[in-house]
Amino acid sequence: MAQFDARIPARQSDLSTYARIRNAALAGFAARGVASTSIRDVAAAAGVSPGLVQHHFGTKVRLREAVDEYLLDVMAEFSRELAERSESAGAWPGLGDATTAWVRDNAVALRYLARAMIDGDPAAARGFDALVEITRTSWLAPLDRAGALRPDADRDWAAIHAAVFTLASVLFEPAISRQLPEPFSTPAQLDRWNVATVDLYRNGLARREDA
Repeated sequence: MAQFDARIPARQSDLSTYARIRNAALAGFAARGVASTSIRDVAAAAGVSPGLVQHHFGTKVRLREAVDEYLLDVMAEFSRELAERSESAGAWPGLGDATTAWVRDNAVALRYLARAMIDGDPAAARGFDALVEITRTSWLAPLDRAGALRPDADRDWAAIHAAVFTLASVLFEPAISRQLPEPFSTPAQLDRWNVATVDLYRNGLARREDA
């Protein structure tokens, strides 16, 4: 069954051997876990020699740190996108569109984060903290300032739920796809997820007149 596209979005800063190796490591860590992905595996996926991987990163620990740095950078971009979309009470659909596009384009990074959290990795815990903080400050806070949230809504759990739902949707994508008429990663099913999720949040969090 098809999963989210395993390609990692290319940016100008990624057009280097260093970035190609890091992205190969990210894909391997997301698919098999850090412990089960060797430098030799990463080298083969990147089309380079194991020695070149060690030249750029030294050890797998440093390679893992580079992947974590990339993950936090991706999250920072998402935070900026959400902040631009959430400055008005009518921003709910825009927030859904931004989140869906981000999940679609960064499913590999999110799957890596979810897998690493299951493995109990401390760096993954920091990544989850960052994701919760993004939902708190770049999604909920602007809506709150615009008066779009119910006064009694639990802001802490709203931020946690948004982070958990996003990660779980990516991690359980194969199981979710079995419940749908076509894979979750297809445009039509991503759009259904977007609409249903926005509806869930609006009915649970929005003031009655804005829901």
